[in-house]
Amino acid sequence: MVSTYSEAGVDIDASEKATEALIAQIKNVGRKGDGEAIKLDNGFAGLVKLGDGALAMCTDGVGSKLLLAEEMDSLHTVGIDCVAMNTNDLICVGAEPLSFVDYVALDKPDEELMAKLGKGLAEGCKQSNCTLSGGETAILPELVHGFDIAGTSVGYVKQDEIIDGTKIAEGDVLIGLKSSGPHSNGYTLIRKLFNGDKEIGKQLVEPTRIYVKEVMNLIKQVDVHGIAHITGGGLDNISRINDNFQYVIDKPLPVPSVFDWLQQRGDVEDSEMYRTFNMGMGMIIIVDKNDAEKSVSLLGKYAQLIGSVKNGKGILHTAISS
Repeated sequence: MVSTYSEAGVDIDASEKATEALIAQIKNVGRKGDGEAIKLDNGFAGLVKLGDGALAMCTDGVGSKLLLAEEMDSLHTVGIDCVAMNTNDLICVGAEPLSFVDYVALDKPDEELMAKLGKGLAEGCKQSNCTLSGGETAILPELVHGFDIAGTSVGYVKQDEIIDGTKIAEGDVLIGLKSSGPHSNGYTLIRKLFNGDKEIGKQLVEPTRIYVKEVMNLIKQVDVHGIAHITGGGLDNISRINDNFQYVIDKPLPVPSVFDWLQQRGDVEDSEMYRTFNMGMGMIIIVDKNDAEKSVSLLGKYAQLIGSVKNGKGILHTAISS
């Protein structure tokens, strides 16, 4: 039985190195004026200048969750996942999602499948309050066996309102937003561990929670210092905002039972679980401690104070600190 993401077939370290190789070739490509890149360290969204504002852009897909969704007859929900993985990233820089386009690659035309994907995409855009403005469908029998779906989302933020993590300071607080499950990450490992249990399967294909409306409402009323979308790489995503501090999580949200099942099924170590999965926290928001109570109230029932910012480096979590 596999017990790490690497053993399941995905080497996170190797993946990061491959991405760095791509970035090295394209990092100096750009233009001046409108369309000029605004460089951020956190990497959740790309930003370019547009007048006194900025366009934010993200591209992402659903990954191998598609295979489990097909097994569980839940393909009508994966469009929500596709939108969520993009719009949840956009709001990390303070950008309001405006538009979404999809890309579907298939080995053959499939009207029923496309209708199911369209249903999910429409629901995801509705939850994100953005326009589904187009897309591309490619029939590629020599390249694709089955299908894949990805998307790109565009948002807007004023340049002086970009959330880039530079306001983070010692004493700030961390607010966790409850996830709906594994969301759309770790499914290469999940699929190795899944034993066909239908009740577990339903939890595993639960669509990614979309946080756009509550987070945009918060941004309009509170000076937010940082936002991290907890996706692949787990809690390490927090340090992407600003790696000059230590982020202490001593009051985490409850871990949903599906993660306990996965850990026991694969005898997966705590450190690997928290490096691969969101472990019940799909997004983490950093604000001044004086704004903590107001922020939790504005964010609603899925929000909880989970920790604080300290001097130091890295992530300190009570479940994996020993």
